[in-house]
Amino acid sequence: MNLQLATEEDIFQISQLYFDVYQGTYPDPLMKDFGLIRQFIQSEAGFWFVTKDNGKIIASVLTAYDKENLIAKAFGAVVRNEYRQRGIMEELLAYGIKYLREKTGGVDVIYSTTRTVNEAAQTLTEKLGFKKLGIFPNAHRTNDYETHCLAAIVYPEALEKRNKSYMIHHEVASLYDIVQNEVGMGALETIIPDKPSKVLVEPGDLEVVKSPKFVNYRYQHLKNEKQLEFEFFPFHQPNLVILTPDQSVELFCHLSSVDGYCVIVGGKMPGNLNFTDLFLRSNKLLRDAGARYIEVIARADRPKILESILRAKFIPCGLFPAFQKVGDRRHDFVVFSRSFEIFDFQNVRLKGLNQVYLEEYFNAWKRMSLNPKLLNL
Repeated sequence: MNLQLATEEDIFQISQLYFDVYQGTYPDPLMKDFGLIRQFIQSEAGFWFVTKDNGKIIASVLTAYDKENLIAKAFGAVVRNEYRQRGIMEELLAYGIKYLREKTGGVDVIYSTTRTVNEAAQTLTEKLGFKKLGIFPNAHRTNDYETHCLAAIVYPEALEKRNKSYMIHHEVASLYDIVQNEVGMGALETIIPDKPSKVLVEPGDLEVVKSPKFVNYRYQHLKNEKQLEFEFFPFHQPNLVILTPDQSVELFCHLSSVDGYCVIVGGKMPGNLNFTDLFLRSNKLLRDAGARYIEVIARADRPKILESILRAKFIPCGLFPAFQKVGDRRHDFVVFSRSFEIFDFQNVRLKGLNQVYLEEYFNAWKRMSLNPKLLNL
């Protein structure tokens, strides 16, 4: 068997592989569109690894690479059914990790999200040194809504550069403690954020604009002009914007038309804006636009922003150590999610610490979403 980077000659076989295994239900259009596959293979920010048996592609995994932040995301791992339980994906992913470490400008953090319909993917990443960092209930849909787990290899050089001089929001402290015990980051003191010291303004009328090329152009322009807040959400390009008529507020999102997965990528807004009201109203607009799950990330050392997100009924579901590189420092991020679907964990098969993350998420959901009287029933 040969392990290698995919080439343009492999495009048809790659698409056929995902169709055969998932019967056309894979939620990422990248695996179905020949043009997108070609674009990814040719990109300097993407590496598509395949295993071949006598010229036939039997396994595939992709890694997206961010050279500015020295991070990579492994995703789309698949093995033909008749070749499973032979360690083929473990070997291919290890090959990809070694390639990233040796053939790029460097990588401090490699992360992945794994399915929970069985324990195989969780076991595989664990064997390769990935640490468990969180859980995403109802994140994606293939045949049914699926819960995914977050795991990452955080190399020592990343932890050495990590900003440790901050206090963690008290509502996120228990999640931080689970992650720090897993990764070995050290304890932090907790903080209850002060109330806003200035009068906050409401965002005004908001509407949704779905125009992917315009939205992406506008986002890149504002990013280059350094006019965006919390604009760090790697490997996602916006295809939708929520804005006011005068464009004083612009909230950029990526919404999947396949399974309703949505992420808030960043936004331009006044410094005295009521973030909580913006997020609450945006949640309703996104739900009406087809979103069934929304995700947002924010720096862990910004408790007032975390407070605004929490008040908008987002649930903390993961904590990412040393995720973003700014100068010679790296910063922790908290991952939040909000699902509009009824939780169903009957098909979830969790391994080890991932069960603890699910319990932590569910406890946070009860605390933040239920009437306190119901908690005593």
